Amino acid sequence: MSVSLAKALQSYNAQDYDRALSILSPLLKRPQSLVLDEILLLAQCYAKVGKHSEAAEFYTRAADRGGPKQAMLRTLAANMLANDSRAALNDARIAAKSGAFDAQAEESYRRYLHEFICLDEKLMDDQRVLDRLRAGDARYFNVDFPHSHILWCADESLNARQTKIHKATPFTEQSRAARRAFPHVFQDKIRVGYLSGDFGDQHPTMRLLQGVLFQHNRQKFDVTLFCHTDDATIKKDRGMRAKYPNLIQVGHLSDQDAVNLIRGRGIDVLVDLKGHTKGARLGVINLGAAPIQVAYCGFPGPGTGIDCDYVIGDPIVTPDSSRPFYHEKFCTLPESYQANDDTYRPLPPAASRRALGLPEDRVIFASFNGPRKITPATARLWADILLRAEESVLWMMCTDRFARENFAQWMENAGVGRERIIFADRAEYPDHIARLQAADIGLDTFPYNGHTTTSDKLWAGLPVATYKGSHFASRVSESLLRAIGLEELVAANPRAYVDLCVSLAQAPGNIRALKEKLNANRRTAPLFNTRHFTRHLETAYTLMVDRSRQGLEPDHIRVSPMEEH
Repeated sequence: MSVSLAKALQSYNAQDYDRALSILSPLLKRPQSLVLDEILLLAQCYAKVGKHSEAAEFYTRAADRGGPKQAMLRTLAANMLANDSRAALNDARIAAKSGAFDAQAEESYRRYLHEFICLDEKLMDDQRVLDRLRAGDARYFNVDFPHSHILWCADESLNARQTKIHKATPFTEQSRAARRAFPHVFQDKIRVGYLSGDFGDQHPTMRLLQGVLFQHNRQKFDVTLFCHTDDATIKKDRGMRAKYPNLIQVGHLSDQDAVNLIRGRGIDVLVDLKGHTKGARLGVINLGAAPIQVAYCGFPGPGTGIDCDYVIGDPIVTPDSSRPFYHEKFCTLPESYQANDDTYRPLPPAASRRALGLPEDRVIFASFNGPRKITPATARLWADILLRAEESVLWMMCTDRFARENFAQWMENAGVGRERIIFADRAEYPDHIARLQAADIGLDTFPYNGHTTTSDKLWAGLPVATYKGSHFASRVSESLLRAIGLEELVAANPRAYVDLCVSLAQAPGNIRALKEKLNANRRTAPLFNTRHFTRHLETAYTLMVDRSRQGLEPDHIRVSPMEEH
């Protein structure tokens, strides 16, 4: 090891990355003579100081030297190029196809295919992975993160076998038994804790749930929020966060310290709002923070590797036929599983088509789901609808230029002219709800439906069409539509879905009638009745605690519907 490399490494280990770069900078005058260790240290230092393009350059140089780690290094280069979509995908593609199987390289490549709407390539690669999964190849059950997997695979038997888990060790039967055996004393009030990194009023989860947090019956329930919310989410908050009840910061604590804190509060029911989603603290759940642990809201599927006793669903998203694919017991709410805030959620007047730059004389189909939900099957359905409903346009949210081009080109190849695709950027939430009202019909995505996105459309008075799904994520829109009395918008299958959307586009009077019905039901149907929903949720917690008080193991629970709304 050279003297300069040793000094630079010493500075790097001391987290003085700028100093390390200054020591290495003279070596850049003779780049051809750099040794591999110098190249790797330069890449790491540039990554640490946020110079991502430089980091990518040196990771690529290191990969070009060959060796067993070239796929990993090229994957690191791809991840450094996230702001250059085309380059990121290209590097990820090379890494995934470089030879020996590498799960991280595969994951990055597949993630970019979804994010950038590379439909034909995605179709082929999904089929490749599906073939390996069906063949029982254990390596491929550890490629996609579970949340990415359910974006494209609606086979519950395969969803339940995914093994990738983020920043945590999967629970074991022994660790679960130890958690349940931990000494605990129940009191008169039920102590409920919510664990989440989403406690900010601009986060989609809180737009659904925050009304429930305020509606809990304080005479019977003691509610605490265990918060590991990141700074970016907190900075976006407009003031509601300060009003959330009993919010305790745990983001700075280790998993074990967070567990000790939660146990110290005597929490009876700990509700994990994240599951297999970004920023989850699964280590807290799997170390055993409460005698009863519940999965809710964040992840729509089996929580493989996560030690929750129950998953909260409803008869649509978690039917009895799905029980074999979950280790959790089903807690079935009577209407829809999804909480919705009817008090603090903005509902501004409609924005005009003219102000939004939309055509006045066309039927507007709207989709504001994330681009990664646009699967080849979804795009094919949308193309079929547009081809048959000739006087219609598609209005969709997509901010990435590369993804826009990929989608527009695919639609053009399918026979739909680019002029019929109108791309939208993100907007402030009140502006978003106002603009949704300018559309005629909301289009869904498959197999991962709109969740908060469908709720937003219905809240704005925009009817959404869907069809029956085969796993939790693909059944959510049906659940919401039935809870607001619009079951006629649930088609039996993909072909019937196209027929439904086309028939609506050809009958403006039917669209007006649906909007009138939706607006009438919004204030009376169960979906947007927060108090009603909260009472059902509290009944669920009570039934869970009653079983535990009696020394009974968790079992499937079905909450009976309240008579009044």
